[in-house]
Amino acid sequence: MAAEEVDSAEFEDLPTTDIEVVYHVHYGMTGSFPLRMAELFFANDGIHIAEYAYITPLFGLGFRKHRREAAGMERIYEVHGIDEVLLQADQVNWINPDGVERIVLYSGGWLGRPKVAIYTADGLSYAYRLHDEVDFSELVEGITRWADRHAVEAEDRYGLGFTPVESLWRFLNR
Repeated sequence: MAAEEVDSAEFEDLPTTDIEVVYHVHYGMTGSFPLRMAELFFANDGIHIAEYAYITPLFGLGFRKHRREAAGMERIYEVHGIDEVLLQADQVNWINPDGVERIVLYSGGWLGRPKVAIYTADGLSYAYRLHDEVDFSELVEGITRWADRHAVEAEDRYGLGFTPVESLWRFLNR
């Protein structure tokens, strides 16, 4: 069954937040059990993180729910933009650029998936493994472009980006 074409002109009169997306990171996951899926938007007014689905190993990953959910959210973004993604999300985190201490991008090495870790001045951190096909150099370029606009330190590192103590700290402070 072919996807139905949507006339986006039908939605032009809807209210908008006028959020200008500088770089969009699609299909991230965080947590342990259940996993939470997320879209990250590096925008003119900060970082918007839309968490939108909970995935369990058996009923989520086993039945490819994660792929369906990610494809659905990608389609919502393509047709309606960031406003609708933020409305459809179960939880939205907004991080003011002034509150971002640094962003670290991990390549995943030869074993894992790329990871985006956002560290805030108040001690919170947000970490997402990327499950979409990612061109790591494009990811670094896009997020560095956003970071440069807001005087935020961004660095890229080779490897998994897994630190047991840091992961425990993030788990306990959620």
